[in-house]
Amino acid sequence: MCGRFANQQESVAAWDEYFDVPMPISVREEVVLGYNIAPTQMIPVLTADGSNGNDGRKWLAARWGMIGPWVKDASDISSKFATFNARSETVSEKATFRGAWSAGRRCVVPAIGYYEWQKTENGKQPYFVKNCDASAPLFFGGLYEPARDDIPASCTIITVPASDTMTQLHHRMPLVFGTEIVVDSWLDTESFDGHLNTLSWHAVDKAVNNTRNQGISLIT
Repeated sequence: MCGRFANQQESVAAWDEYFDVPMPISVREEVVLGYNIAPTQMIPVLTADGSNGNDGRKWLAARWGMIGPWVKDASDISSKFATFNARSETVSEKATFRGAWSAGRRCVVPAIGYYEWQKTENGKQPYFVKNCDASAPLFFGGLYEPARDDIPASCTIITVPASDTMTQLHHRMPLVFGTEIVVDSWLDTESFDGHLNTLSWHAVDKAVNNTRNQGISLIT
């Protein structure tokens, strides 16, 4: 699964420059960048809604954790249900996700890496997973629901069975891409395959367990 990740950059603008898609000021002001991003936070996601230029690409500020289409009021939004991940095997069936899936509301969540935990004799040990090319980012495949009334846009990250290499760490992993070409294929709903297998990981400090902790020391 993917329950915590890092998307820190020198500025939010670094992400829109990577895709050459301008990020609206309203989105920049609403999203969070950091080394310890957790569910329910507002994050930048790239969508393909086809309603503007840039090949239909558009940035959204989205709550990480899909808000079901049956939610009619912001006061009804609950954090009790784990909707920050959607299993690839059932994404087209689950009530929370199937509307976005069938409508092709795919998105990409940019990151520099994510965290995974392993049980040990001394408790759970966190690891930071990143691109083998340390200078290259990761892009998670996801789905999103647009904002409506007082309900914010929301998103989920799709998970898949772990690759042969990643099974050493966990049996699941996010649907992760490493190149803009594969990102484009995902956003254009051309393909469900092509996720990145060249990942590396290393143990990190347990300080990451506390979502209030931030800083580059969490990933080193």
